[in-house]
Order: sequence, then C-alpha cells, then structure tokens
Amino acid sequence: MGPGAGVTYPWGMDGSRRPFTNKSPTVLIIEDDEIFRSTLVTTLHAMGYPVQSCTTAQEGLALARKFQPSVVVSDVHLANGDGRMVLRKLREQDATHDIQFVLMTGDWVGASKQSSVELEADDYLAKPFSIPEFIACVEERLRVASL
Repeated sequence: MGPGAGVTYPWGMDGSRRPFTNKSPTVLIIEDDEIFRSTLVTTLHAMGYPVQSCTTAQEGLALARKFQPSVVVSDVHLANGDGRMVLRKLREQDATHDIQFVLMTGDWVGASKQSSVELEADDYLAKPFSIPEFIACVEERLRVASL
C-alpha cells in the first residue's frame, strides 16, 4: 500500500466540499507506465477516492464493465492496445455508455484532441500535465458524473 493509501479527505484540493452521494465516486486509471500510473493512483488515494488501476486496454475494459467507475482515465497508447478502443467499447453498451472518460496522451496535441473529441471523450489531458491539472480534470468529471 503506497503513500496516501487509505487517507480520506472529504474536500477537494480547492477546499470545496464534495457532495454526498449514495455511490462513492470511483476512478479507474488505465496506464502502462508503472511510475506514472503509481503517481496518479497515489494522488487520488491521498484525496480519498477509491481507485483501481491496470496496464492494458483489455484489463481496463473488463474492470470498467464489472465495476462501472464514475470516471475512467486512460492513456491513448497502451503496450498492447489503445485507450480509444476502450472508449468506443464502453460507449457501445448501455450499462457503460455514460461513464465519464478522459483520454491522455503525449502525441501531437491537435490531432489527438480532435480524435478524442470525435470519439466522444469527455475530456482530454495532454502529457506532460501537472498534478493540479489532473486533479481539476478528474474532479470536474466526478462532478458531472454525480449530476
């Protein structure tokens, strides 16, 4: 268990209170870079969010279908797959269609952002991004998911 694991903060980084919901907000991180994935997971754990993570598109798709997280944050290019495929497959099913989905990539920003918008991604993070930028993105997606 890494730093921040099990720590719960009932407020956002900006001091705002999170609304109480019957379903705890959950996040799934799909990222094949171990250090980067660990940083994202540790950040969200420190904020009190339940987080699951995996390294492949296939694992991510299976976890998203099984647990239906509030938000999925996925790298576009994975070692054995593609985050865009995960997004497409989730959008095809009624049970997972409305999961908030963020694509992240270090590719050329214009082409990747256009591709992400065409696939109906809810948000997009261009690598490298700051931790505050990541937190703001996830918290906005969690806010939308709770509506």
